[in-house]
Amino acid sequence: MNKERKEYRFLWFIENYSYCWHKNGEVLRSPVFTIDGLEGTAWYLMLYPRGYKVENSNSISLFLTRFAKDAGPKFFSVKYGLSLLGLDGSTISIGDFEHAVEAGIGRGSCKFVQTDEILLQRKAEYLPRDTLSVCCKMWKGEGAAEKVGQISARTRILTENYSFFQVIENFSALKRNMKQTIKVHSYSKSGRVISCSFYFIGNSNCEGSIMIEIAPSDDQYILQKCDLSLIDKSGNIKECGGVDHRYEASKTNIHKLPLSLTREVILNRKNEYLPDNRLSLMCECSFSTRSVSATIEEVIHELPLPILKRKNNHIHGIEEYKTSKNLSQYPSVTEDMKAIYLNQYLTDVKLKTKTKSFPAHKNVLCARSEVFKSMLTHDLKVKNTDCIQVDDMENDTFEQFLLFLYSDDTEISQWKSASRLWSAAAKYQVGKLKALCSSFLIKYLSISNAIELLLLADAHKDFNLKKVAEDYILKHDEHIFCSNAWEKLIEKHPVLAVKTMQLKYKKKYIFCR
Repeated sequence: MNKERKEYRFLWFIENYSYCWHKNGEVLRSPVFTIDGLEGTAWYLMLYPRGYKVENSNSISLFLTRFAKDAGPKFFSVKYGLSLLGLDGSTISIGDFEHAVEAGIGRGSCKFVQTDEILLQRKAEYLPRDTLSVCCKMWKGEGAAEKVGQISARTRILTENYSFFQVIENFSALKRNMKQTIKVHSYSKSGRVISCSFYFIGNSNCEGSIMIEIAPSDDQYILQKCDLSLIDKSGNIKECGGVDHRYEASKTNIHKLPLSLTREVILNRKNEYLPDNRLSLMCECSFSTRSVSATIEEVIHELPLPILKRKNNHIHGIEEYKTSKNLSQYPSVTEDMKAIYLNQYLTDVKLKTKTKSFPAHKNVLCARSEVFKSMLTHDLKVKNTDCIQVDDMENDTFEQFLLFLYSDDTEISQWKSASRLWSAAAKYQVGKLKALCSSFLIKYLSISNAIELLLLADAHKDFNLKKVAEDYILKHDEHIFCSNAWEKLIEKHPVLAVKTMQLKYKKKYIFCR
């Protein structure tokens, strides 16, 4: 009996696994691999996320399949084992087998593991960072393996994410089943468009239910997850519905989904939810694209088993998992700093707007803003009174600004609030907040707010942002130069208006030369 055992492992990592669009009978294939010592045979894995046959639709099916046109003999006897690898070092295995396999034939299990066990019950163990790790072990000979070869492959389920606003004008006058639709372009070569329709329905069962209907122009796009939020008068985000079908054992397509708030509730709180009779919604959608990328990414040739085990511990992050699990029970420094601000522990300075006082900490203000640092270290008046006036900011803007100083995080959802926050960041020299607000302002720049951005950038002498506004205005000059807003700019800021219009003719002159 041959005591020399040669062992080979094929590791297959499937990223974005929860976005598998596959229904019962639809398959994911790994890259094809071949191994020295297996007589020219080639192999790949076939994984059915929702079962190979109807009777096992609630299971993951997994097969080792021999490539139909390999260079091996007609029948090849192979010893193998299939398993799923957990981040904590655990495995789910169907055991070890030996079969004489003909080219084009697969061997494995139709009921490898229950879908719910992986997607729901043990998701933290077997889908870390939404990646499923599959292992196929193959060997020849008997005894204990001393050296092991290994191939690693990676398949990524391709996804696309969209976030967009929808503003429903004259909300209170809408009639039932009257749709308001916007189209969101992907800006890719495919030219895909996402249509989002808003309307409300009324019948004996659900009076005034508000519906969102999302329809991609390409049936290759499958909506897997959608979060809906309402933006209130103060710019606050209120979650108001959504679905997440990624972890369902039986895959269904999302087409229509209701808001958690009815029409009646919104109208009853119109002062809060309907400024100027406009309802502002934010949709965040995630799609599967029915496509994957797959590649062999590493080949290890017969390393000693102890070394390979240590390397695999690093690959699968076992120690990282244990450390993260231990650390996750403790709050981060950001969370602690935010708690200090919210609970007002040991505050030693007050910042006053026209109508409200905000307790804070001098050390934090000095660390986060050069302007506050200068005030608190050189201004004797501030030192003696422990009070800083901020009369030029509204309460909600300053509260958001101050919270950023403690947490390094902010939620920007409206253009107007972003412009006010940008002004605060510019005045008090908080660079990161200014950059975040700039990004938002540029992303949502439009004909209706381009002049406002021009004024904002000019007032704070931000020449980069000003150039963005100027370029946009010149690109849409026919609409903007003829608007009432531009006439007001000419009246109040004639020099700025003239210099901006001059740019158009300067560019033409340079081009003609």
